[in-house]
Amino acid sequence: MYEYFSELETLSNFKTYLLRETFDKNQDCSIREIPFSTELLKQLETLFPKLNKIDKLIIALDENLFSKTPNYNLFSHGSLLNYGHFFQKRDETYYQTHYDLKENIKLTSWDLYLLLNEMLLYMPFLTSFYPDYQDFFLNTQKEIQKILVTLNLKSTIKNSPKSNGKVLIWPNAWYITPSGYLYNTGFGHTHGNLKYQLNMIMYESLKQNKKVPNINNNQHINDILKRGYITYSEFEHYSHLMYKLPTIITPEVEHDRECYKNMLKMSKEKIENLIHSSKIKWPHQERSYQKNLITLIIGHLAAESSLYSSFSRINESCHKKEIIEKLQTLTANDISDVFVRFCGFHKIESTIDHTITTSSLNGIVEFSEYLKKGWNLHIVPKIIYDKYNDELSQLDFNSYFVNKHLDKDLAKYEGKGKILIKN
Repeated sequence: MYEYFSELETLSNFKTYLLRETFDKNQDCSIREIPFSTELLKQLETLFPKLNKIDKLIIALDENLFSKTPNYNLFSHGSLLNYGHFFQKRDETYYQTHYDLKENIKLTSWDLYLLLNEMLLYMPFLTSFYPDYQDFFLNTQKEIQKILVTLNLKSTIKNSPKSNGKVLIWPNAWYITPSGYLYNTGFGHTHGNLKYQLNMIMYESLKQNKKVPNINNNQHINDILKRGYITYSEFEHYSHLMYKLPTIITPEVEHDRECYKNMLKMSKEKIENLIHSSKIKWPHQERSYQKNLITLIIGHLAAESSLYSSFSRINESCHKKEIIEKLQTLTANDISDVFVRFCGFHKIESTIDHTITTSSLNGIVEFSEYLKKGWNLHIVPKIIYDKYNDELSQLDFNSYFVNKHLDKDLAKYEGKGKILIKN
């Protein structure tokens, strides 16, 4: 019998509390087109003749002649690569900029901004090509930068930055794992939703006639439950979101931060030896005791274990590739179908309220607590690997023994929810 998760009653309330990264706080807005002030026009009137001169100097450069200059052999390998990049960029993109600068007399402030930044990219290289013009280039560069500051200032609407805190409501994408944990597939990260692992299992292992590795996260789950918190690395590994964990500074956290500072002074080999000898654990500088975060991380670890365990049944098969191809046909390559019908997950439907889809023939008993509270249960045919016959098949709900088993459970059923058996 599976535990009743009250969190599933109101999924919009499944929240976690996180911290924004610095770049995520900015709410400034940019205007693409602003009027040119009289002062700015005067600055451009002085600048444009200089840009015209620089433009001619850039176009006049010849890569073949440059390679024959006396100083060419004095340049380092890295410098020569940079100069090669300069000529490549000039030949690929600069001539369009040159045309815009010479011909387009209706430049918007945004066009001007792009053009000036383009010119700035070439300036550091020009002194090497034209050392006699060093002062001219430096002064022109300062003028360009001054105008860019003005454009940025006038085209930016400053807003107060967002607060540090971020309340994140997780998507309605839930399963109950075969081992009884609540699992959310997250916001699309292929490691968190197990697509990456499934592809590795199917395409890198079984279709290549290799065995599925043994991945068992039970010890990891027990460690989290014992210590009562999750770490930033565990959260990032699962979610791949650009948020930090709000960490309460306890004596334990302070101790771990000091340990981390000391480890930075050690060699990589010494750190690895200490960790492998179990004399030291990697310090957890960021951690969270939030119940919902612990639920998410443990659920992902449990789901990953169940995924690998279900496919490891095929390890001894002589027809691994054929079995996987049949599985793809039976599930129409639907990862949700693979989870439910082959791996034994139980899906909390996102489009039908309070409905669980399972392939377990014992679902009526296993989800009795849910059925008593008015949840509906959909039972679908399980996909079974027969180790003895080395083949994959779909459970037949019309068979005598399956019908007898389901009829027996239905006869005893006294719940409020509806039961739908899909053949």
